Amino acid sequence: MSKTKEKQPPHVLLLLSVLLLLACGLTWLVPAGSYQRVFSEATGQTVAIPGSFAYSAPSPVAPWELPGLLFQALSTGSAPRLIVFVLFLSGAFEVIAESGAAASLCAWTVRKLQFRQRWIIPAFVGLFSVFGFTMGMTTASIVFLPLGMAAAKALDCDVLTGMAMVMLGTNAGFAAGIYNPFSVGIAQAIAEVPLYSGAWLRWLLLAVLAGVTSVYILRRAGSSAPRPHARTFEGREEAPLTVRQKLVLLLLFSALAVVVYGVRARGWSIPEISAVFLVLGLLSGTVAGFGGNQICALLVRGCRKMMTGILTIGMAAALQLVLTQGRILDSVIYGLLCLVERLPSWSHLLWMFYANAFLDLAITSGSGHAAIAMPLMVPLADALCLSRQSAVLAFQLGDGLVNLVSPVSNTLMSCLALSGVSYPKWLRYFLPLVGIYLLIGTAFMLFAGAVGY
Repeated sequence: MSKTKEKQPPHVLLLLSVLLLLACGLTWLVPAGSYQRVFSEATGQTVAIPGSFAYSAPSPVAPWELPGLLFQALSTGSAPRLIVFVLFLSGAFEVIAESGAAASLCAWTVRKLQFRQRWIIPAFVGLFSVFGFTMGMTTASIVFLPLGMAAAKALDCDVLTGMAMVMLGTNAGFAAGIYNPFSVGIAQAIAEVPLYSGAWLRWLLLAVLAGVTSVYILRRAGSSAPRPHARTFEGREEAPLTVRQKLVLLLLFSALAVVVYGVRARGWSIPEISAVFLVLGLLSGTVAGFGGNQICALLVRGCRKMMTGILTIGMAAALQLVLTQGRILDSVIYGLLCLVERLPSWSHLLWMFYANAFLDLAITSGSGHAAIAMPLMVPLADALCLSRQSAVLAFQLGDGLVNLVSPVSNTLMSCLALSGVSYPKWLRYFLPLVGIYLLIGTAFMLFAGAVGY
């Protein structure tokens, strides 16, 4: 009996190509328009001026312009910086992986915990949520992803579990946004409410999101209690950490501490973090006893694995470029706000949340989303007799809960590139949780309206 050929899911580049063509089509169908913008000293952002929307001359993007826009996306804007960051990070972790340090550490941790291993996943989710709600550091998903995958492997779980432990933990904290300067901080500054006020509800939101996320990952991992014995890596017997491996781990955790300090205290961004990981890769190879040629080969091997990811990041950036160049993004925002105004009064808060969730599929940057949406939502909330704090909550939940769905998310595409997981596979894993998140968001918006938040 012949085996039937397994149907392969569409390649992520094919999906993005279809989305690019659809975006081109929308620039011919959706009327072009834009808001006037002004630089705000209070937030350091360029914000939209309420009531300034005006339709403009059409600026459609033709399909034959896409190759040029792809080149532009790969060579200008934020994409090139992110690509170099991913290359340096991948090269560094290839060296660390070859040393066996991270794998041995994870196996040792799992073995020591024995039957308490079920707490490793919630611990990861809770730990990385801190990065999300304090620093808004969604790029932590990229930085720590290899550690999450190594821990999942030690637990006999698949790559998706390792991804989720890090990515969904960080995103849960980002969505709660208790002291997130890039989403809640900017949104509250624009809304002119006290900075980080209303934190009690966001703490409650964090507890719910972290708990639900942990339970979901555990259930998808196949059991609430991973196997009590760590497997060997690459079929080797478990061995104690060598002195060289301990030194590599010391370098790794020192580098992570430097990154956290730099981001928090020195305002570091991608260039500085990239430099730290390049140095980490070189020093780790030296401490591990690798020769110069081997270190170079490992760095190149790590970068080579990222070619699909690089094109993915470029195509995602090109997709956003098409929407911007076609001048339809502001038209979509204007249409959403007009729709909310016409709905029944009891549903206004809910639809402000849903509108922001929809908008986040195109604008995944928390600060960028706040700069565009909040100046328009604040007068809308005033006109509808809603509190500005609740408008901030509607933005915050809409911005955070669906962040890891959008194909234009550079963070998501970078994580998929590092892990080797396809976009369709990730959607099959994550979309059920998105549905749960939207229910949680709906409940919190109703609660906020009921208590006069």
